[in-house]
Amino acid sequence: MKSTYSLYTLFFLLFYLSNVPAQMLIEAKQAFQRGDYKQAQSQWQKVLDKTPYLTERLEARLGLAQIYRDLGHYHHSHHQLKTALALVDQSDHALFHARLLNEFSKHALSQGKKGFDAARELGQQALEIARRLNNPLILAEVLNHWGNLFIVEYDYEGAVNHFDEALSLLRAYQRAPRDALDSNTLAELETWFGKLLINRAQAIFLQEAELSKFMTKKSSFRDSIAALNLAWLAANKKWVAPYQHVFGLISLSQLAQKIQQQLSDSSRQLTNLTTQTLLKARDLAMLLNNPTVKAYSYGYLGQWYEQHHRYREALQLTRQALFFAGQTQEHLLLSYLWQWQTGRIFKAQGYQEQAIKAYQQAIAHFQPVRTKLLTTGYVNLMAFYFREKVAPIYFELADVLLQRAHAETHTAKKNQLLQQARATIESFKEAELQDYLQADCLDLYSECSDLDTLLDKQTALLYTILLPNRLELLLQRHDGLKQFIIPIDEKTLREQVIYLSSQLHHHPNPEALARKGSQAVANAKICTPALRGGQPQRLKTAAHDFMKPAQTLYQMLIQPLQLHDIKTLVIVPDGILRTIPFAALHDGEHFLIEKYALATLANLCLKPSSRSQQKTILLSGLSKAVQGFSGLPCAKYELESIQNIYNDTAKPLLNESFTYPNLQTELKKTDYDIVHIASHAQFSPYLEKTFVLTYDDKLNLDKLSRLISNTQLKTKSPIDLLTLSACETGIGNDRAPLGLAGVALKAGTQSVFASLWPIDDEATPAVVIEFYRQLQTPGLSKAKALQNAQKMMLTHKNYVRYRHPYYWAAFLLIGHWF
Repeated sequence: MKSTYSLYTLFFLLFYLSNVPAQMLIEAKQAFQRGDYKQAQSQWQKVLDKTPYLTERLEARLGLAQIYRDLGHYHHSHHQLKTALALVDQSDHALFHARLLNEFSKHALSQGKKGFDAARELGQQALEIARRLNNPLILAEVLNHWGNLFIVEYDYEGAVNHFDEALSLLRAYQRAPRDALDSNTLAELETWFGKLLINRAQAIFLQEAELSKFMTKKSSFRDSIAALNLAWLAANKKWVAPYQHVFGLISLSQLAQKIQQQLSDSSRQLTNLTTQTLLKARDLAMLLNNPTVKAYSYGYLGQWYEQHHRYREALQLTRQALFFAGQTQEHLLLSYLWQWQTGRIFKAQGYQEQAIKAYQQAIAHFQPVRTKLLTTGYVNLMAFYFREKVAPIYFELADVLLQRAHAETHTAKKNQLLQQARATIESFKEAELQDYLQADCLDLYSECSDLDTLLDKQTALLYTILLPNRLELLLQRHDGLKQFIIPIDEKTLREQVIYLSSQLHHHPNPEALARKGSQAVANAKICTPALRGGQPQRLKTAAHDFMKPAQTLYQMLIQPLQLHDIKTLVIVPDGILRTIPFAALHDGEHFLIEKYALATLANLCLKPSSRSQQKTILLSGLSKAVQGFSGLPCAKYELESIQNIYNDTAKPLLNESFTYPNLQTELKKTDYDIVHIASHAQFSPYLEKTFVLTYDDKLNLDKLSRLISNTQLKTKSPIDLLTLSACETGIGNDRAPLGLAGVALKAGTQSVFASLWPIDDEATPAVVIEFYRQLQTPGLSKAKALQNAQKMMLTHKNYVRYRHPYYWAAFLLIGHWF
């Protein structure tokens, strides 16, 4: 009897213990679906601690990886996925293999642009395995993520096709003859129908929005509205995952608002749908009793009321959102969003002091989180560009500060407000450069020289701030800071800048360029500008179309400043003004460069200078066509001419010798003051497409910065000048010039001498060589040396052929101008 009892007890204990992990997995999944990440994490960790069974352990690790990714703990997420995949490789468990690869793809995508290639490769592998499985739910999940990847690639039609395939699979599964589906499975199906239909609606909208750019007639967005209505019907069903349900409803509300913004007339249907989705999201959040979804749902409802000028209700909801945000693991991100919203509400009501405090708190919360995006499985309809996503909060704060400064009569207080406004935009510039360079920490503002000591009576610093409804110019001189308000909206200013740039980027004599392009080899006459420059060109009237925008921009940007006693103008441009060739602005009689020596700064921090007067120079470049790029036949002449100026006996690194290892060897061997590169350099809005061409490689900014830092090992001083004489930044994209700023920052150079667009190869040496020749003059600043070189093109009889600003206005000096 005792033996029978013991066997029964042992059997019961074994049965109980084998079911404990299964129950824990159920509880963990339910907690995850409620958004209770702490409980889910605890349960999944207990599974790992208690069971040796592979399936349960894989499920737990997959769940933990999802939580860590959602919370932005990417290192922990990567560890869980890597461990789980190693186990799958040993067991050949296809179902988990597909799910893990799919989650790994989401993990890679959450890293931003740098992770996209890996995300696509992993997603492709997951899809191939999922198609071999007889499991429509798994395949639908993989197809949903695959569709989102297509959206990131702007292939909206392909995304819709994948969402439709997943929906068809689920409908077929739902209709298949079998025993009745249990309530949980039905709710899971409704969840996937909802998520897919929401993502499908967003892809259709993005496709229609893209097509509408090329239509003369305003689009009705009929397909987007139809897809939105289908998604709304699905969102009204019961979902198995209430946490994701709330975010799905918020996504629908954002989509409805995006469609409305594209329409000429207000749509009551879209207004009602937005209100209903946000109210339903708030009600679900209250039932769920999860502070994260409460913070989001209350905040977005407050945003909706803000847009309808219901400021009292908007402020109340936003304050509730902030209260709930303080109880979440995402409190920094949420506090940033809703403090920003609080600032906007106060600003709209005219409460400037309260608005300033709210904006400042929002920016303080933003600094540590940057732009962590929600990873809830939905397409994010926020603007894809950093400036469009992040800039508004900084510029809204600057706007309020500048308004107060304009109204302030007390000089000290006015100056303090102007300094605060400028410092706010400087903070944005730091964040923008960090985003462009994909660097979490940049040493932008340590060891900065005091600007006041650098500005003498003949030097002024112009700081531009572009606001939606006006342009603010802050002019700093040796005796203080002055504010100028230019009544031009950002859109009109952008159009004028692009008009000027588009005129100057093109050769003024295309026929002559075509004839020259047919010549296979360089010769002394072509590559020596003074030998050919005395022959004037016959330019068509259209070649002078640049003059109108050049004069318009002069009247906006320069004329109000009254720079009568100024000789050097240092400009800190912002946004689209970073693409402007300031030297080509015209007052009706003279170009700007004829009146002032010019330099530009990426920001207000200049590192102290400690280089000697005796300069050593490393010369390098390409004259041959390589890697699909055209040759620069006059590069050899350019390098030899500069070599003669510096009496340099070292042989330039030209063509085959212009390689990364050779540059590395030279820069380690000698502490150079100047590095000159006569080769194609492309500066793109995207860091990965920004490079300097060598004979057999493309130097990205990381490689270039490592190279340049080698020459600082002995002197511990930054390079005085880096010259890139054949750069290209493109027209109208204000993000591309960040690459030029990034070169100076990452390479640690005090100055960069470069061009905004590729110039006729025969004219480039004229400016570049004269610039170096002018630098030999004792006491002459770099800015003045460049001014003299550019003025020579305008006034010297040997260069009459090159007087059009296409040939000389592209060159600019970034950084130390003295």
